[in-house]
Amino acid sequence: MKKSFIAGAMLVVSTTLLSGCIIHVGNASAIDGSDVSTMLGNIDIASGKHAGDISSINGNVDIDEHGSAEDISIVNGNLDMESHVTARRVDIVNGDIFAASHVTVTHDIETVNGDISFQSHGKVGGNIETVNGDIHITDITIEKNVATVNGDIDIQGDSVIFGDIVYKSSDSKWINDDDKMPTLTIGSNVTLHGSILLERPVNLMVENQDIKGKVVVSYVDAK
Repeated sequence: MKKSFIAGAMLVVSTTLLSGCIIHVGNASAIDGSDVSTMLGNIDIASGKHAGDISSINGNVDIDEHGSAEDISIVNGNLDMESHVTARRVDIVNGDIFAASHVTVTHDIETVNGDISFQSHGKVGGNIETVNGDIHITDITIEKNVATVNGDIDIQGDSVIFGDIVYKSSDSKWINDDDKMPTLTIGSNVTLHGSILLERPVNLMVENQDIKGKVVVSYVDAK
């Protein structure tokens, strides 16, 4: 997982820079289409409005129905995307991502300590990746990989994964050695074009027999 976005978020340089308030894109707080940054404040993109790049430290970002944004970087805050939202890329440290139905992210979604939840008819054009967070997706198309180190992955409905499902080894400073063994759950109607790559022990709850045959184990003490 790339960490460069953390430094980028800390720069907090953009068209709008406010602290300790709520920035509403689409009214007097910020011009539609502009870049937005905040410290100790929340950002709200109104229904049908568009923002450029978004950077938030210690604040949440909410995007209302049919809203959109370019790159979204958050440190210590959550991202809530309502139905029919579009974004280019999402990078979060210490925050959860919730996406309602028909949400599209054209590139990667990454978190360090945060859960990722996608409802039906969404699409991700790149990877979904987290370190210590859980991933829950239903009826979603993922063009590349779904990856984590220490989180549970739950894939349901008619979801389609064109890449791999990857559990990375836990040799990272982001990992707590006392964390429990994660669980991978895959429903019977899920389509996986790639493989399940296990670089660490994982509890497997896979209903589809064809997908079970795609498990590749590479950690040293595997039985």
